[in-house]
Amino acid sequence: MTPELGLLRAFLPAGTTVVALGPGAAAWSAGLAADRRAVAAEAVPADLDAWLAERGLRHVDGLLLHGEGAAAPALAGAAALLRLRRVDFVQFDHTAAGGDEAALYARLQAHGYALFRFAGRNLEFRREPAAGGDPCTHLATAPRHWKRLFARDPTMFRYADLFPRHGVVPRGIIHAGAHEGEEYAAYAEAGCRRVVFIEADPAIFARLAARFAGNPDVLCVNRAVSDTAGRAVFRRMSGSQSGSLLAPARHLDLYPHITPAGTVEVETAPLPDILADHGLDPADWNVLALDVQGAERLVLAGCGALLDRFDAVVTEVNYAELYEGCGRIADLDDILFPRGFARVEEVSPHHHGWGDAFYVRR
Repeated sequence: MTPELGLLRAFLPAGTTVVALGPGAAAWSAGLAADRRAVAAEAVPADLDAWLAERGLRHVDGLLLHGEGAAAPALAGAAALLRLRRVDFVQFDHTAAGGDEAALYARLQAHGYALFRFAGRNLEFRREPAAGGDPCTHLATAPRHWKRLFARDPTMFRYADLFPRHGVVPRGIIHAGAHEGEEYAAYAEAGCRRVVFIEADPAIFARLAARFAGNPDVLCVNRAVSDTAGRAVFRRMSGSQSGSLLAPARHLDLYPHITPAGTVEVETAPLPDILADHGLDPADWNVLALDVQGAERLVLAGCGALLDRFDAVVTEVNYAELYEGCGRIADLDDILFPRGFARVEEVSPHHHGWGDAFYVRR
């Protein structure tokens, strides 16, 4: 394998998708395809966004650009993918850059990507291309990966920084998938003690309710938030934070030490019904937090017009099928964007396949 292929392969775990474009793309992608999906084209499509959509690709883990001047037309045709950070890594060499490294850097950096130069077996962070145009490979990295790959920082969002950075003043937070309310200290640090914690598993809910007994700012609700009212099977896992309405899929491969631990039947309801049942005025709660292990799309679909009342949504997101039929980040975009939200930040400090995203009303 060439060093260039080894570079991209080092950042992409099994099960990811690589798109290779330009003359010789098929041969290049073959070196990456053993345990990854490879899509190749010898000619760069004029509209890469549309070309990938036709192939059912709404998110690309790695984009490999090869051949004389291939990078500029490829990135120009991927305007939507880059704007939404639906490409995790972009790799191109000096030949593909065609002497236009500065413009390519500027295009990628405008969407939050960090650029690195690989030469002499060293990966060097660059704010601008090196002078002189020495032959090298360039790697652009989406911001959600920075903590995991380059800082070794396992922390998720810090709300005390995140909320003011985007002009969000939390009046009240509704948190679905509460577990034992571990986020409460972070919410309080961010200036919000009024929280509705909703937890599906009755055994975990008992511990949640006991923890906040006597706290007048916290309401604990034992319900599974979904898109419909009724009954459903909740799948418990040996790691109690991994329980879900959905059956585990790749989660079992990524975390083999977390195993199925039985099921329990739970009551489901859309979020508007839960607020109505407890006499809660939607105007009092302007931040929605979701940690429901793959069921985020169900929760959002059940909100309907209630989403119009929130100023921000912070949610766990999936980039791979960790749970059977789970919504991916593009599916959540489909629900939230028409309601006036923009996705402003993502972070994946633990694994390539999942993380958190922050949406803010514009």
